[in-house]
Amino acid sequence: MIRTQALTLSLAAMALGAPALAAPAPKSAGDQTATVSELIVEASKTVSELTVTGKVKCLAPDKAGERADRPKVVSSYPAKGAVVRPGLLVVRVTFNAPMACDGAFAGDPPLKDPCPGSPRDMLLSYDRKTVRTVCLVAPSAQYGLWLSQNPTEGSFIGLSGLPSLPYRLSFTTSAEPVVTTVCEALAADDETARQIRQRRSLDCAAAPPP
Repeated sequence: MIRTQALTLSLAAMALGAPALAAPAPKSAGDQTATVSELIVEASKTVSELTVTGKVKCLAPDKAGERADRPKVVSSYPAKGAVVRPGLLVVRVTFNAPMACDGAFAGDPPLKDPCPGSPRDMLLSYDRKTVRTVCLVAPSAQYGLWLSQNPTEGSFIGLSGLPSLPYRLSFTTSAEPVVTTVCEALAADDETARQIRQRRSLDCAAAPPP
């Protein structure tokens, strides 16, 4: 699940100027409800440079919108059935509607979970439609995860107050050299790279060695 943090998350070259979902934290020792806080993303070069500062507050779902259509995933990275390099992987999921700060990725056994662990940090774009998180994947392996498989537990919730439609994402990793910097991981996703280049250059060759 996701835990709430008052931090600022820097992800290599992700100069999207986007607010981010921070990994959700339990509200108290006895409350394990997961939520997500939004953060501002700043440029950085490596995973070791992840830092965080609270900036934008989350918006609560509007229950008045219960007659709206449920949000759905319109694109993702990796794409369904894609083959990607092993190592650092920035998983991206883009919805067709603005989302609230609630949700979690679930595993898809017997496939490996690319993003295990709960809570974990996630990033939410300014339009509130795209979620990103940094994962680590091994070479020559098959991975899978679910979003909103169970609409009553761990689902991503739209600002309309409705859970998103179920989405299953599976992909395979190659035996190519591993991705070692977040800059490389971001550049591997054409959509993310395009958004970054709209704001500044994306030169992973300038990144320091891991």
